[in-house]
Amino acid sequence: MSSKRQVIQGVSISNGIVLGVSHVVLPGDFHVAEIAIPASLISTEIDTLEIAIETTIEELYAMRRSALRKAGGPVVKIFDAQLLIAGDYEFLKDVKKQIRSLRRNAAFVYSKAVQDAIAPIKLSSDHYMRQMVVDIEAVAGKVLSHLSGGETKSKKLPPNTIVVSKVLTPNDVVTYRDLKAVGFVVAEGGTDSHMALIARSLILPVILAEEGWKSIPNKCRLIVDGTIGEVIINPTDEEWTKYQRRRKRLGPALLKRIRELSPLPPVTADGYEVGIAANLSLPGPADDILAARQIPVGLYRTEFLYLAHNEFPDEETQYQYYSTIAEKFAPASVILRAFDLGYDKLAVQSDWPAEDNPALGWRGIRSLLDMSAVFKTQLRAILRASVRHNVKIMLPMISDLSEISRARKLISRVKLSLRRKGIKYDPNIELGIMIEVPSAALTADNLAKSVDFISIGTNDLTQYVLAADRTNRRVVSLYNPLHPAVLNMIKMVVDASHRNRIPVSVCGELAGDTVAVPLLIGMGVDTLSMSPNRIVDVCRVIKKIDFGLIQRLVGPVISSGSLSTMMDRLYDMKDSQKR
Repeated sequence: MSSKRQVIQGVSISNGIVLGVSHVVLPGDFHVAEIAIPASLISTEIDTLEIAIETTIEELYAMRRSALRKAGGPVVKIFDAQLLIAGDYEFLKDVKKQIRSLRRNAAFVYSKAVQDAIAPIKLSSDHYMRQMVVDIEAVAGKVLSHLSGGETKSKKLPPNTIVVSKVLTPNDVVTYRDLKAVGFVVAEGGTDSHMALIARSLILPVILAEEGWKSIPNKCRLIVDGTIGEVIINPTDEEWTKYQRRRKRLGPALLKRIRELSPLPPVTADGYEVGIAANLSLPGPADDILAARQIPVGLYRTEFLYLAHNEFPDEETQYQYYSTIAEKFAPASVILRAFDLGYDKLAVQSDWPAEDNPALGWRGIRSLLDMSAVFKTQLRAILRASVRHNVKIMLPMISDLSEISRARKLISRVKLSLRRKGIKYDPNIELGIMIEVPSAALTADNLAKSVDFISIGTNDLTQYVLAADRTNRRVVSLYNPLHPAVLNMIKMVVDASHRNRIPVSVCGELAGDTVAVPLLIGMGVDTLSMSPNRIVDVCRVIKKIDFGLIQRLVGPVISSGSLSTMMDRLYDMKDSQKR
């Protein structure tokens, strides 16, 4: 392995500095060692394979039963397909034959046979065939995990491991964080991707290096500088020492700056108060300080409970989790968004139905309403945790009034069930919605009449308005939340909310963009909810804003006919503030 020093310039999608050793994850590889075995151990190796297959089939049957009870038909079909793959007699017969002839360990022979089988299928343009690859790899992963004694799931990474991979899902970030990874280098995923959102909420540095990631050897010394988007491969001892000092200075700086913020909530130069809240996903290093400063939680992504457990947690697990959050932040409010799951957020080997276009598919409120048992379990847990009167419920990806009506009926049934059993909850718990799709923005007046608050998810709203996938690097230049069309949609929702006398927040990444903050405040957004690492900079900007001036200028800015014209006016507006 080369020890040559090299610097890769990338794009920082989550700030911070980490020093460690690279752990390169190649897509589709199972990393199984080839081991020669004596003839006397061949039968033992075959027995081990058969036990791994039987255990996998038992697990799949158990998961199928659980899916039938909780999720229904679409998910059950996945397990039916995977059971057929796991028990394929002819394939297993051939694997056993190769173990005998090659005299190699079962895991290696099985892994190679799987890769040989799926290689031609991967070239197919047919959706059904591509889904077959996903199912085969999911089954193979389970079998290989059992063949290795399950170590692939439980084994911790060495201290200060930096994971290098072409692509990481939010599930991967959570999993590697639990395995004690300290940072990531990836080839795919924009600044507003789900993976990036989670990494930022956990304050884990991530650099996007589209081609450069291929240059990083496995198990080499690595520095990831998320402040400037730079990766240093095999740094010198002097660089290592320098970055160690920088990391020590930077590490506690963010938390210290949040602790010292004053006043909160921030007030503009002319005395207008702006609400500030935090977007959270999992317990992170900033939580205690946010709670101590009484910064509310404007968005808690509860779906990462699913990702952390690889299944929907039971009611008691969820109740304990939500109750802990509510108690920590009380009396500040905590908005718990109901499970917002879709295939785009999960690992390729997950049991969620694969879709050609998951952004337009079975996700958000759509999957929740179809999985009513799962939804009701979550609602019971949230309601039980609401006894401190600081918890609110938010529904994801609403596109139609009927979805709110169906959700309210489920909530009413759960409340009735709790009352009958004498279980306490907040009877006046507020219900809000995420507006993330154009149909919701265009009908915001009607939707606002049925809810207590509205939150605008600008990440998804931008991609739907501009028809530009926020994770697709080929159209990243088109994905711009400051496009006049997006801003006009936001203004429509803000105005509709205020006409109906309910508060409105922005909880997408735009809320933490210091360029956009004056615009959002000028539009009348009540609260800006963002990743914790953006709060200090946003508060600093707010204190410099003249709200009266911004109000007068924001109309001409967002009514501009083109993005370039709008940006010119926006910078003129910022110059006016300084004068």
